[in-house]
Amino acid sequence: MKRGVLVLLVATASGVLGEDRSNAIDAWFPDGTGLEIYAESTGSTEINTAEGGITSKRGVDRVFRLVGDRDNNLIFGYFLEAYRNTQTDTTVIRILPLDQETATGMLHVPHPAFHSATGQIPTVSSIREIQPVNFGQAVTLDILQNPTTGEKIFDVLRPVFGPSQCPTSMCVTALPQPAQLSLKEITLRVNGKAVSAPASWVIGAAARIDIPGHGGYVIAAEDPKMLHFFQTVRAEGKSLGWSIDGDQLQVDSKTDIGASGIIWVYHDPNFKSTEQPDVVRLQTADNVGLLLPKK
Repeated sequence: MKRGVLVLLVATASGVLGEDRSNAIDAWFPDGTGLEIYAESTGSTEINTAEGGITSKRGVDRVFRLVGDRDNNLIFGYFLEAYRNTQTDTTVIRILPLDQETATGMLHVPHPAFHSATGQIPTVSSIREIQPVNFGQAVTLDILQNPTTGEKIFDVLRPVFGPSQCPTSMCVTALPQPAQLSLKEITLRVNGKAVSAPASWVIGAAARIDIPGHGGYVIAAEDPKMLHFFQTVRAEGKSLGWSIDGDQLQVDSKTDIGASGIIWVYHDPNFKSTEQPDVVRLQTADNVGLLLPKK
């Protein structure tokens, strides 16, 4: 059976990038694992996305990721694999260096986007395996850094909830992305008092924050069309703020939240985690129903 290597061709502006998740691409692997992939940086230059292509290679199931600059000069490339760990119900992500044979072959494919003056494609130095990665959790791969300014270009890789767009095979899709929330290393205040929160980065259409003594809050970027959700959360820039059931809450993220205006929240004041009842817990999902407390 012929198994595929899929080619993702994404050109980024030279220097640094600004987040543009409208250019996100989903890669689906044969076991149903899905990854959202997009380039980001600490700068503000817009992403320039090039047209992608697909090729095949016998005996492997992986994505071929290429990143170039504004003038379509190749600046980085790598192989990407992902699969589910069925014992822990988490995702394993593997990043592999390009072999020179593949790199040379791709430079001779007559796609319209990329070229290399040296005939080389910079790549990772060794295999990197990242696990466990939960749905909605984002991991990053540094691509380029400006030593003068300290600004970085990096890829964001995030497991997405299925079903797969291509059951039993591999494919790449670039469909418009729904509104999503991005919460990175948040600071949390309840009634003006700072509360310790996990130093993680999660992305999803909905987010859940469990706060000891205050219950669980589920926040949705778009109308979930469910009872008991109220449009009372103000989202602006890197901040979320809302008042419900006598409490005022403020969440500040190191990234833009990803939503703006007034969005939706559900509150279960009696919820208490049986796993970690004394710490703040942060989760995201692409389906609001997955975050609602089980009755």
